[in-house]
Amino acid sequence: KQWYQRRVAITAGEYKSYLSSMAALKRQPITTMKEHRGPVYQVRYNSTGEYCLSAGDDKSIILWNPLSGIKLKAYTAHGQAVRDVVASHDNCFLGSASADRTSFYWDVATGQVLRRYRGHDSSVNCVQFNATSTVLISGGNDSRVRIMDLKSRSYEPVQVLDDAKDTITSVDVSMDEIVVGSVDGRVRLYDLRMGKLHEDFLGSPVTSVRFSSDKQSVVASTTDSTVRLVDKTTGQLLNDYTGHTHTKLQLQSVTWHDDSAVISSCEQSRVLVWDLISAAVRDTLPCRSFVQAVSVHPSRYHLLTGMLDGGMQVWAAADDKEPEKKPVEKSMSYWALPPR
Repeated sequence: KQWYQRRVAITAGEYKSYLSSMAALKRQPITTMKEHRGPVYQVRYNSTGEYCLSAGDDKSIILWNPLSGIKLKAYTAHGQAVRDVVASHDNCFLGSASADRTSFYWDVATGQVLRRYRGHDSSVNCVQFNATSTVLISGGNDSRVRIMDLKSRSYEPVQVLDDAKDTITSVDVSMDEIVVGSVDGRVRLYDLRMGKLHEDFLGSPVTSVRFSSDKQSVVASTTDSTVRLVDKTTGQLLNDYTGHTHTKLQLQSVTWHDDSAVISSCEQSRVLVWDLISAAVRDTLPCRSFVQAVSVHPSRYHLLTGMLDGGMQVWAAADDKEPEKKPVEKSMSYWALPPR
């Protein structure tokens, strides 16, 4: 298949190394964190993987050190549950989405809300920055995606995407492309540079969409207990992954940083890991509570999970090693907080 030819970047040696690491995945999490009073709806690593964020039903966002499990800072300004949170590429700002019909733009260091965007008619479910973090994109129950220019003084969107016929559950961004998942069963890819829209009908409500790490495919979770890998350009189904239960709740799926595996939560308090090419289940992680949110480290085999009991866990391969750190220019800003 053409798809397999494109995946030739995964060499035989790398593939064997990956299988070995998966077989040795630790059966217990390396870190457990619990601070939210209620379900955790979203977890995300920052762009370097040094810190992570969580958003919960208790209206709060929390910044963590994922390896020590130390809570570094809390952000509280939303009036209802926070459904999503994401960090900017320079890690200085946050974007959040809430059931209070707003999306916020935060300063990480001060914890202040810099912009409060209103305009959605109901709950805002998802939020993302563009590649340069100059635009904030939000999607909600009103079936619309709103695109806000963070450099403009205006609080009106520069564009509204209103092609969906039902709730927007998830958005992801890659350069000039936005992928949108909806309860109407469609994955929509907007090419803003070319002014084109590509739609794929998956047959069941879509609860999560993420670009693969190479940005050539889209991983989509649907409520027919299937995760699908779809070519973003042609819409061709490259692979599907089954064996988990997903019929009611808003579950998420992702790929490893090297696209060697697909990972998804399920409605049975566990997380499944599939080989991307063969679609065989490589591992099953037993979790203490139902897992809704998953996030992968940008350069290591570390998996972050957020649970309905208010807890979070970090999982790692047994032979995982920290990559060599590259020198950082003084002008580069990471999280504007002292390390703990």
